[in-house]
Amino acid sequence: MSRKSIVTSFFVIAILSISIANAEEDDDFMLEDDDGFMLEDEAGDSEEEYSFDSYIELGGLYNSSGSQQFGEYSGLNKEGGYVIGNFGIQHRDAYDSETARFWGISGTDLGLDSRSVNAVYGHQGRYKLFFTYDQLPHNQLVGARTPFEGVGTDDLHLPDNWVRGATTPGMTLLNDSLKNVDIGTERRKYNGGFMLNLSKQWNVKLVYQHEDKDGLEASGGVMGVSGFNPLAIVAPKPIDQETNDVDMQVAFNGEKGQLQLGYHLSLFDNHIDSFSWENPYQSRLPSSSGYLDDVGGLSTAPDNQAHKISLSAAYRLASRTRINGSFSYGLMLQDNPYLGYTVNPLLSVDSPVPRQDADAKAETLHANLMFTTVPIKNVDIRSSYTYDQRDNDTPVDDYAVLRNDSENQITQLNSQTIRENLSYGRKQHRFKIDTGYRFLARNKLSVGYAYERNDRDYAEVEHTDEHNAHIKLASSVMNRLNGWFKYEYIARNASDYHGSALYLQSHTPQYLATVPESVRFENDPLIRQFNLADRKRNKLSFALNWIPLAPLSVGFNGHYSHDDYDQSELGLTGADSFSGTVDLNYSMNEGLGLYSFYSYEYFQNQQAGYQRFSNAELLLPRDDEQYWQVETQDKIHTVGAGVDWNVVRNMLDLQLDYTYSDALTETDTQQGSELNADPLADLKTKLHSLNLRANYRVMENMRLQLSYRYEFFITDDYALDNISPDSIDEVLSLGNTSPDYNAHVVGLSAFYEF
Repeated sequence: MSRKSIVTSFFVIAILSISIANAEEDDDFMLEDDDGFMLEDEAGDSEEEYSFDSYIELGGLYNSSGSQQFGEYSGLNKEGGYVIGNFGIQHRDAYDSETARFWGISGTDLGLDSRSVNAVYGHQGRYKLFFTYDQLPHNQLVGARTPFEGVGTDDLHLPDNWVRGATTPGMTLLNDSLKNVDIGTERRKYNGGFMLNLSKQWNVKLVYQHEDKDGLEASGGVMGVSGFNPLAIVAPKPIDQETNDVDMQVAFNGEKGQLQLGYHLSLFDNHIDSFSWENPYQSRLPSSSGYLDDVGGLSTAPDNQAHKISLSAAYRLASRTRINGSFSYGLMLQDNPYLGYTVNPLLSVDSPVPRQDADAKAETLHANLMFTTVPIKNVDIRSSYTYDQRDNDTPVDDYAVLRNDSENQITQLNSQTIRENLSYGRKQHRFKIDTGYRFLARNKLSVGYAYERNDRDYAEVEHTDEHNAHIKLASSVMNRLNGWFKYEYIARNASDYHGSALYLQSHTPQYLATVPESVRFENDPLIRQFNLADRKRNKLSFALNWIPLAPLSVGFNGHYSHDDYDQSELGLTGADSFSGTVDLNYSMNEGLGLYSFYSYEYFQNQQAGYQRFSNAELLLPRDDEQYWQVETQDKIHTVGAGVDWNVVRNMLDLQLDYTYSDALTETDTQQGSELNADPLADLKTKLHSLNLRANYRVMENMRLQLSYRYEFFITDDYALDNISPDSIDEVLSLGNTSPDYNAHVVGLSAFYEF
């Protein structure tokens, strides 16, 4: 942007944001009273001398960085000038008038791609109309480049003079053909509706939301199928989708009971059914079937719809006894037409897709019942039961797939390429009971137990059972000191693990007959999926608040957990995590406040594996020198400090905060003498963030705001540093780099308040 444009942007009039104060009481449908155990006093807010209901902010800012990472969600991903535009205007009839109408409009970040606009109009106690517009960018890869033309369409092709190569170094025109491409998406949401009170007890609500999403995403495509020809690309896949949601609710609020009936409809429409790309490689293996010839393709997310009916109810049985319940039924449908087995016209397809569409259908059922009571003084009991079910009624068929558009179809039932789609389903039962006892006025001891059972269709285990027992002590022994401590023990036990279950269920009996029973598996029989494996977890968590002096408060909080997968010989065998934070707040006087904090996070995972080249190897005694172990540690230090200073009362105030974060990932590998894998390098990330804001009141209803933001972000990532599109011989990538940046953002704006 030119210097003239930057100066002009400071004076461009735009509408921008305010959070409209609640125009009426919260209309959420509450089914449960808050029975939390409060251990600290609520601090009152100080009243300012100048108070206004509405404002308009106009101005401009300059951003020195053109980083996708810096502007990942804000839209500040280009160097240059931007408009600052925020406003919030609201009105409410006077309390002593005959009407109680209110209205308000607001806008936030109107000069950025992350803008939003809100409007509301209503009559307190009778009705409310509302509208919201939200725009959200998601800028992703940094420095992405591609030789493909037609980016943004569903058909990617190569330049006319493209030279194919057996590997990426053999593509002699690659560097000359590379073009920068912005990988990212943008969402635009339109939300509107109304709420109408039919009487003091009955109300209805209707909300409609429309969302558009478009842009580009990185997508991988494989062009080879055998171990001697593993060729692939990473291409910019076009995104053009829309979603329409409707929510309807009818609610009854009585003196003792509440009832709500709702219906939700979601319609997803993908305007791009598939996308294809021209093959940049030349065949390395001769084949008469068109091996690696012409084009490859992938389908995209199919159109679908979802329906959900829900019913919620609550009833107060006695002054201290309450029962809540909820029930919902959902139906998900997908009948988008199939595209066919391949986009490569040179391949032979003898058998068509077994049906015109998937005719996919899934039903969900959810029921919950909660009981809360205070049977005697200082004792409370909560119990609940939840049932959650997902039935997948999608038809099951045999599909004779053509792998990666690079081989002729094989229709013989004894082929490994004929696979059956598996209709996954699940049933879950959850039961919880908690009881608490208050003693010595300001102390509470709580104990509880929870049980969860999961039954799965098409999984390595038929079911898992999880038991959770906990004890918690909360105490406020002194006016200036309070806190709580909690211990949990969680044990998950699974039924017998059958690692070959999905392999056996998805292949045809004719193919399995060609495979010896002893080697009918894909994953090592000793490996366990961590979410299905037996696990023992011990977890400690705590919080402490201390006020040693009237203007000074100190807080401590954190947790530690240890996971032991004691039945897993291979896979994830253990995990530890710790998170702790200490923060300090100091109010020197009414016009000066200081704060600081320090946080430390630690994650450690242990994983074990065994290297083999064929299933037959596992029929022999295992070689100890082919085992390997990996231990990964993540350590994150974050420190911050800030000041809020009213330099001149009602005239000049300053806010300053600084944050520093340092993250380190270390990977320690241990391997047998027959393995020669290189050790993995450390991953390092550092972030410095500084924010400064100064407000100067020119007159009673006008002030100027000067803002400055600085961020420095740097990473050492061996997967991205010094990587180009042809760094990997058999993968033509986008060559995106580490998202390092050094950003300065300066803004100047004027507020008019009324």
